[in-house]
Amino acid sequence: MKNSIEKVAWGSFEGEEAHLWRLVNANGMELDITDFGGRLVRALVPDREGHFDNVTLGWETLDEYVGEHGGTYYGALVGRYGNRIGKGRFTLDGVEHVLELNNEPNGIPCALHGGLRGFSLRMWRCVEEIHTDDMVGIVLEIDSPDGEGGYPGNVTVRATLILDNRNAWHVGWRAETDRATPLSFTDHAYWNLDGIDAGSTVMGHLLYVNADQFTPYGPDMIPTGELRDVAGTPFDFRTTHAVGEHHGDDCAELKYGMGYDINWALRRDAGDELSLAAILTSPATGRQLEVWTTEPGLQIYDGYYLPVRNSGIALETQHFPDSPNKPMFPNTILHPGQVLYSTTEFRFKTV
Repeated sequence: MKNSIEKVAWGSFEGEEAHLWRLVNANGMELDITDFGGRLVRALVPDREGHFDNVTLGWETLDEYVGEHGGTYYGALVGRYGNRIGKGRFTLDGVEHVLELNNEPNGIPCALHGGLRGFSLRMWRCVEEIHTDDMVGIVLEIDSPDGEGGYPGNVTVRATLILDNRNAWHVGWRAETDRATPLSFTDHAYWNLDGIDAGSTVMGHLLYVNADQFTPYGPDMIPTGELRDVAGTPFDFRTTHAVGEHHGDDCAELKYGMGYDINWALRRDAGDELSLAAILTSPATGRQLEVWTTEPGLQIYDGYYLPVRNSGIALETQHFPDSPNKPMFPNTILHPGQVLYSTTEFRFKTV
């Protein structure tokens, strides 16, 4: 079969018409993406027998995304800053910036995923559709004005979302600013490779993480600045094992996060643009997801607070949480005249 792209109306948000793009590759794999929050709404992926199921959590209608489920970040493009910034504050060039507080892990406020109206709750504009023999996709763009969420600088962001005939989903980021500002984008899809209609959790999924270290935290879930070896901890996934295997271990971070909700410092492959971050496998269906990225970190959240507990797992490629307050972490400050580029690929296979 030939690949295809179809655009359909999908309701409206604050007076703007929303759309859904249906991307289908030559193998029949399908991704549905909306310009509301740049969200991945559905991902139809084959299992080892060739049967297609939806493997990403989402809702059927736009009203569900903007209503009671808006805070779940299902499938969203997240910015300006993915993950948490401690106390919702950072100092840049001698100026303290106060951000919107929208998360309170263990009763301690912080800024999360760009604030009260981050990119996940805004309309993006489609500036290009991509359709070649090998791939289909769209390019979404958004402007973030100076002061939005408390962040400095006028920022323009482009996200290129492509499905190719190798069953890989590409998420590419490009950003520019007119004033120094911290930026760290991520994709917030939740995956369940059993298929979301199977009624199973992700606790039995097998996980490999290409990391020797993680960033420990206290009850506020803000990294201390330390890079700690995974050896001898529940965060050692260098040998593949089930997501839920160590959930009951006596570990402070697992207690604070009610399971896995933590950043790994990824091992980089010298000379390669993309490095392997993680491999997630469903023993039941044979579906396997490889995550490859240019980013230095991977936040894994196993979905304890989802409407159906542990029904999906987020594999969020990113810079480290609270980096604007942690000079020892990889830099997240973009300056005028610079261009931010970031790429992550989600490669689907069967075993």
